[in-house]
Amino acid sequence: MEDFINKWQTLIGSALGPFLAVILSAIGFWIKSAIEEKKERKEFLRRIEISVTRSLDDTYKTRQKLQFFVSRLRTLITEIRAVADPRHFSLESINFPTMRDTYRDIEAPNFKVKSYYLHNKLLWVDAGIKETGETVASLKSDFAELQRKNELHIILMRQNQTPNANLQRTDYADSLESFANAIDDFVSRFIKQGIEIMTQVKIYNDHLRKKHGSWFLWKHESTKYKYFRNKDAQKAFARNLDSLDRIDKIIQKEVESSIAEAETRARTLAQERT
Repeated sequence: MEDFINKWQTLIGSALGPFLAVILSAIGFWIKSAIEEKKERKEFLRRIEISVTRSLDDTYKTRQKLQFFVSRLRTLITEIRAVADPRHFSLESINFPTMRDTYRDIEAPNFKVKSYYLHNKLLWVDAGIKETGETVASLKSDFAELQRKNELHIILMRQNQTPNANLQRTDYADSLESFANAIDDFVSRFIKQGIEIMTQVKIYNDHLRKKHGSWFLWKHESTKYKYFRNKDAQKAFARNLDSLDRIDKIIQKEVESSIAEAETRARTLAQERT
């Protein structure tokens, strides 16, 4: 009987040894993967902080240059409309400002940050930066075309026996004013919205980078009774804008405060440059 028990112990031990080795190896691999994933996520959040800070800085500079251009443009419009000489054709113009592209981390929308809020906002930021660059390039092209048409208008008018310089100046000033209004609208609506979204990303990302960032993320996005009864409910909610609006309201005061500080800083820098 003792020999029988010893044989079974040996058999079980020989079988259990490799099994435990496999289990321990799997646990070790899981722990290592979890640690590496945490480090990767931490690096993603760090890169988001850097990229959104640079993008915000470039956006404020773009806005400042456009606003300064519009102020000069409106001064020019006033000067053109003040001309009384009926023989004076207006060719006066100003240069469209040179602006560098807004910084954009093209990999940011693909970062695995475990946050549906941050992921969606990063997609919006990426699209907004591209559209801003395209719009600014279009404005520069449109302004050059406006100047070309004005020159052509003057050439055609001078070919008439009785050229009407007053009409040319009026048309030119009106065209410049419409252009200035378009830039004001772009700045006051589109760029303002872009600054708000980038600030939301910055504030939310700051919370996730803090010591209790995982708790903050779980509190506002994870599956729990307060917001979601199960994982399917969470996924369904994450696919609509209501999910973003809820978190927008949670961080709204922080975002407004951050924008107010940035606006004060931007005004101070603008005054120092002038």
